[in-house]
Amino acid sequence: MQKSQTSRVMDYLAKHDYITSRIAIDKLYITRLASRINDLKEAGFEFDTSERDKHNFVMYKLVK
Repeated sequence: MQKSQTSRVMDYLAKHDYITSRIAIDKLYITRLASRINDLKEAGFEFDTSERDKHNFVMYKLVK
């Protein structure tokens, strides 16, 4: 059974400091990262989105 997209995002963030849309597409095959982040926010998680990477993608960092 395949994990949900939100589970894959959380697994990635458990091992890395941040995720971007580019990373989500290239490594997790998730094209709508912002929607998955919104799902996680609705579940009570908080994210810092104040930084961007060198390609100007928003860096989603899990706060709690």
